[in-house]
Amino acid sequence: MRSFWETESWTSYDVAVIGGGIVGVNTAIDIVTRHPEWRVLLLERSLLPTGASTRNAGFACVGSLSEIASDIDIMGRTAAADLVQRRLEGLTLLRSRCANADVGYVEDGGSEIFLDDHPSLERMDEINELLSPIFSCDIFSQRNDLIASFGMSSSIRTLVHTPFEGTVHSGKLINVLWDLASRLGVQIRTGSEVVALEDQGSRVVLNVRTPHQDVQLYADRVVIATNAMIPTLARGAEIPDIVPGRGQVVVTKPLTNLRLRGSFHADEGYYYFRVLGNRVLLGGGRNLDFDGERTTSHETTENIQLVLEHMLCTLILPEYPSVEIETRWAGTMAFTATKQPYVGFVSPNCLIAFGCNGMGVAMSSVVARQTALLVG
Repeated sequence: MRSFWETESWTSYDVAVIGGGIVGVNTAIDIVTRHPEWRVLLLERSLLPTGASTRNAGFACVGSLSEIASDIDIMGRTAAADLVQRRLEGLTLLRSRCANADVGYVEDGGSEIFLDDHPSLERMDEINELLSPIFSCDIFSQRNDLIASFGMSSSIRTLVHTPFEGTVHSGKLINVLWDLASRLGVQIRTGSEVVALEDQGSRVVLNVRTPHQDVQLYADRVVIATNAMIPTLARGAEIPDIVPGRGQVVVTKPLTNLRLRGSFHADEGYYYFRVLGNRVLLGGGRNLDFDGERTTSHETTENIQLVLEHMLCTLILPEYPSVEIETRWAGTMAFTATKQPYVGFVSPNCLIAFGCNGMGVAMSSVVARQTALLVG
C-alpha cells in the first residue's frame, strides 16, 4: 500500500516518456518547454542509458556519398534530399540547444574511403547538384591528397571529403541533455523498466519494474522512444517494421603523432571510424553477419572484432607497428526498410517516436519536436 505522499507526488503525470536516450530526452525537453505547467516523467530502464545513444560512435553527420546515393535509389531524389535537409536541421537544433555546454563537438569534416570504383563515385556531380539548394555549395569533393596526409593505406583508391560533418562525445551529450531536462522540471527515473502499457482511454497505466518493487504509474499521454525496443511496447499496433542492428566498436590505446583527422565512412557506411583525442574509434561490420547482428544483445563477437582489428592495422593505421585495443563494446541501433523517421499514435493516448536508422544524433531533435507537437 502506497503512502499518501507517494500517491500525491510520484504516481501521476501529464506525460510519461519511455526511453532516456537522445530521442526520449529531447522529446521530454520539448514537451516541458511548450508546457512548463505539466508534470513530465522520463523513464530509463537502466541506471544509465545503455542503448544506441551512449554506445554509438558519436557522428554528427547528414550522410556519406554512397549512403545518399542509396537513399535516392530507395526513396527517390526529392525524399532523399528532404531527409538530408531534416538531418541538417536536426543537428542545427541540437547544437543550439547545447550551445552553452561542452558536448565534445568537433567539426573536422568527414570523409568516405573507397578501395575500388564504387558506382556512387560517378554520381557525385548529380548529388552535389541535388543538395546545392541546402548547402549553397558542393557538399562532396574528391580529395585523394588526404589519404597520405592522414597516414592511411595506399590501397585506398579514392577519398571523398565533406566539410559538413562533425563528431560529439556521446556521454557528455546525454549528460548535458539530462541536466537540461532536470533543470526544466522533467522528473527522471532510472532503473525503471516499463514492461507493459494499458491505454484506458482516460489515462494510460504503466507497469514499471524497478530493482526493489513493481509499481504502477499513470499518465495522460505516453511517448515510447525506446529505439529498437519500440515493438515490444507497441505490440499489435500498425507501425513500421523496426529491426535491431548491433554495432560493435573498438577504441585504441593512445597513439603518438596521430595524423588522422575527422570522421570516416567505408563500405557504404557499414564501417565507420573517427579520431577520439589521440585514439581512434572504429565500428561496424554487421554486414558480415546480418542475421547474427539483428539482435539487442550487447555482446561483442570474435569474428567481427578480428575484422575491425585487421582493418585498423592494415587500412587506417598502417604506420604503427602495433595497435593495441583499449576498450570494446556493442550497442543496439534500429532500422526500417524505408529509412524514414516515424512519429505517430498507436492508441488514443500513446505514440511512438522513432528516428534513428543510424542517424540518431542528427534526427533526434526534429523527431522530438514533431512528437511534442502531437502530444499537444
